[in-house]
Amino acid sequence: MKLFSTLVWLFAVFYCQAQQLSMKPFKPAQFETTCTELDSSANAFVIEEYGNTEFDAAGASELKLIHYYSVRIKIINQEGFDKANFKIPLYRVGDKFEIISSIKGKTYNLVDGKVVTTELEKDNIFTEKYSDNLQFCKLTLPNIQEGSIIELKYQITSESLFQFRSWMFQDDIPKLYSAFVSEIPKNFVYNITVKGRVPMFKKETVLKTGCFNYNNEMRDCFSTTYIMKDIPAFVQEDYMLSPINYLAAVTFELKHFQDENGMVIKNFTKTWKDVDELMMADASFGGQLKKTNSFKKILPPIIENKSNNYDKSKAIYSYIQNQIKWNNYYGCFSQKGIEESLKIRTGNAADINLALVTALNAADIEAYPVVLSTRENGLPNMFHPVISDFNYVIALAIIDSTKYFLDATEQYNPFGELPLRTINHNGRVIYSKKSSEWLPMVNPRISSSTYQFDGELLTNGELKGILTFNYAGIDALNKRKEISSAGNDDLFKEELENSMTSAKIDSIRIFNFSEIDNVLNIQLGLTYTLLDNQDEDSQTLSFNPIFLNKTTKNPFNLDERTYPVDLGSLKENSQMIKIRIPDGYTLKEKPANSSLALPERAARYVFKAEFKDQILSVHQSVLLNKSLYLEDEYLDLKEFYSRLIQHQKLEFVFTKN
Repeated sequence: MKLFSTLVWLFAVFYCQAQQLSMKPFKPAQFETTCTELDSSANAFVIEEYGNTEFDAAGASELKLIHYYSVRIKIINQEGFDKANFKIPLYRVGDKFEIISSIKGKTYNLVDGKVVTTELEKDNIFTEKYSDNLQFCKLTLPNIQEGSIIELKYQITSESLFQFRSWMFQDDIPKLYSAFVSEIPKNFVYNITVKGRVPMFKKETVLKTGCFNYNNEMRDCFSTTYIMKDIPAFVQEDYMLSPINYLAAVTFELKHFQDENGMVIKNFTKTWKDVDELMMADASFGGQLKKTNSFKKILPPIIENKSNNYDKSKAIYSYIQNQIKWNNYYGCFSQKGIEESLKIRTGNAADINLALVTALNAADIEAYPVVLSTRENGLPNMFHPVISDFNYVIALAIIDSTKYFLDATEQYNPFGELPLRTINHNGRVIYSKKSSEWLPMVNPRISSSTYQFDGELLTNGELKGILTFNYAGIDALNKRKEISSAGNDDLFKEELENSMTSAKIDSIRIFNFSEIDNVLNIQLGLTYTLLDNQDEDSQTLSFNPIFLNKTTKNPFNLDERTYPVDLGSLKENSQMIKIRIPDGYTLKEKPANSSLALPERAARYVFKAEFKDQILSVHQSVLLNKSLYLEDEYLDLKEFYSRLIQHQKLEFVFTKN
């Protein structure tokens, strides 16, 4: 699959003045605009959208990037009302954030044949800090109704030439027209990448002479126009990486600055050697790894009874995991610093995992930081380093030639396993004395959920017995967090009961909650209404014994999926059920034993049942034996789930003698 192609500046160059793209004044006829042919199910759609990014010489030696944006959207129904909410990211550049200005918003409604315009008021625009390096401008356009047309215009000023904003052609609603113009001085060369599968309607580059004044000299620019039409909505499904990896877009990365003759004066594209040196020289990254003395007094009592490096590493991991509480901020660079984080017992991901690397090194255990991009942040550029691609750091410990990826941010995450957010194909190991390298981010343990029921079916239609859940891998981490957030066992029991229709939990016991290396075990004393309004003298019992964790909806519904199915780990879900059937009933009908498998056993479904000595025994398991399924495997996976669901609808029928 070819998701993107890197463009080289081999465009046909026209020596003329480029036409500036901008949104035309609103016309009432736009109320008649539809997108039925493109997407008849859309709740809202973009009528037209324009963007322009250009350089501005603010002073003798100061250059700025100005990004202009305008959009007009039609709201079809109430489900599309959320498109009136805008959340615009503003990034820190040096000691201040980018500036958003010239914000103008309007809502147009057709009332009794007349256009009623409601303007956005300044009081409804506010800024919200997300982190030290990111804040959002938030606003909601007023007077939204079914059939409204909204428009928004603004500009963003950035003092960093590295903050050349990507243009996102595609979104979760269809767009009839999207156009973007980049105006880049000839002296500045950017790596430009077009991503996605939507064909470009138009791409044209012209040379604009004297496009901007710098140091009292008029400089030429390359002005490139990108236009797409009839852009389908991007539909998200379960089990995928960030949509940012697949959306139609054009991105820009500053490569180098050259003189008028094309001679490179300054190269901004770093090699991995450059990045390694920069990160190791940074006080918030490499500087933290030098603080091994911080652990010289701490470690001896922690590892004194540990005879090998594996046990020592686990003890150190547990110490960091419990000593520094994660503040839910990501980051490759330390926020507080190791020493301060140990003192105040809180920090971001880098504070925690750089502390872990440093502590392991202090114990003479080989360990290195691994920078990565989280799943929601998008895949990092594998061809050349872009430091801003990375937003997280974990640890790599090498013990007896075995590699262990470690993330101590999660209290309930076992040694050697990673939370799902970090499983994003590859991470970059930053070594101290050799070149960094890519390593695949994988979890060694299958993510599994199994349940066993052992009980009896009463003549009133109720099941009564013991239900046992077992969780491992990512499923265990998520369930432990769920139990912890409930507050205590009784509150968790209440939440669990509320989530289980027709069930009453008589008792609950939780095993291995704190022993995070072990399988999490939950035992419930359960009464479950399997047959509603069952007559105790009924001659027939008809039911499906898979009464929990049944797959009722296919997670894969697209006719074609243009991106992989990414689970993050191997997955297994199984049920083992034993039900004593009331005396006097015999089995008349049962689903056939079944086994389904994808080619090369990439997925497998097994269903087995038998009735013996009044005990109905049912075993069902679903094994997804790959963490990644490519697009050409999608329809097979979709059909696999369709057959599985159909089989789970079949019932057992018992008749009275």
